[in-house]
Amino acid sequence: MSIARDARATAIMNKVKGQDPFAFSNRFKGYSEATEGVIAQQMEADRRLREIQAQRAVRAKTTA
Repeated sequence: MSIARDARATAIMNKVKGQDPFAFSNRFKGYSEATEGVIAQQMEADRRLREIQAQRAVRAKTTA
């Protein structure tokens, strides 16, 4: 267990020191700012639509 822990600590320190130039860029390899922005806007619009629909449902119950 000690060997595995030491190996992991060494790998982390190599990333922090900058000895692995692709360490942090691999994390964001599939990230596209253009598509992420559109997806985030769509998620926000869907959330807002559900909120409005829920409010309308509550109003319909109270008036019926």
